[in-house]
Amino acid sequence: MSESNIQQNNNKSNDEIDIFEFCSRLGNAFLRFLLYIKDLIVSFIIFLIRKSMWIVSFAVLGMIMGYIIYGVSRTYYISSLEANSGGIYDPVRKNYSGGVDNSVVIDHINKLNLATKSPSMLANYLGINTDEAESIRSIKAYYGIDINRDMKPDYVDIHEKYNPKDTMQIRVPSFINIQVSVYDENVFPALRKGLLQYINSNAYLQELFRIDRKQKRDLVDEIEKEIKKIDSIQHIHFRMEQAKSEKGQVVFMGNEREIKLFYPDVLNLYNQKQTLEKALAISDEIIVVVQDFTPLQQEENPILSYIVKLGASMAVFGIICALLWQYRKKIWILVRGDSIKK
Repeated sequence: MSESNIQQNNNKSNDEIDIFEFCSRLGNAFLRFLLYIKDLIVSFIIFLIRKSMWIVSFAVLGMIMGYIIYGVSRTYYISSLEANSGGIYDPVRKNYSGGVDNSVVIDHINKLNLATKSPSMLANYLGINTDEAESIRSIKAYYGIDINRDMKPDYVDIHEKYNPKDTMQIRVPSFINIQVSVYDENVFPALRKGLLQYINSNAYLQELFRIDRKQKRDLVDEIEKEIKKIDSIQHIHFRMEQAKSEKGQVVFMGNEREIKLFYPDVLNLYNQKQTLEKALAISDEIIVVVQDFTPLQQEENPILSYIVKLGASMAVFGIICALLWQYRKKIWILVRGDSIKK
């Protein structure tokens, strides 16, 4: 065996030893890390047991604070109303046409939220008395977001996280969600009436609504004219075919096929006409209420939420205070050492 072969074998054996040693050290380091984590968890549990009086005392103090805050705060209720601004959905093209732009309606409603800080101003806008206005906590309107491209809202954008650059989601035209929170759920009927009055009294929305209804009526008239034209053309064809038959002339199948093609056109026009007439009959106001406010029997800020949240927060604060007290000497030495160096 040559010296070069012997050298290569020695190098291979050294590489194998180095890799084995590296893996062994890596495994030992990982094992020491797991043992350190285990010791840390055990130490923390022992610390919690020793300082349990601190933690329990702070937690009880937090529960008492939660109860006091609940006692001085006003209970409120949340409900929502869903409406349509008169758009017509085309299932073939999968889009909406006509109707009042829902973005204009939503912006107009959201201006009311600023007036909730002034009950007298809010009462003036909604046409309600001041006592009822004082019972209203907030008024907000939101868009519906469509994800699966069926032009139906999959969720309401309450947190206003819609991103126009995101092509995976779109705002549903004509859909409006109005969410209100009130201190007295008996105010919902007056609030609903006042909201509709506030929307219908806007001059710009009134003009958009008037133009939309005029366009729909004009389109219905045009469709009726087209249907009459097709009926007259179809009638002429039948008469021509009947005359040929009486004279003994051959009737070609091509003519019969051409006549049959009129029927889908007529049915399509009738469907469009009925859709428009239904929209005109339903949309007699700027927005149409689809789902009304529902008075709720459940509080949105119950006493349990105050007690649990403040109790847990104060318990965490108690743990932090216990840690600071446990290591107060080391912290003081570190602080003094830094101040002396400076």
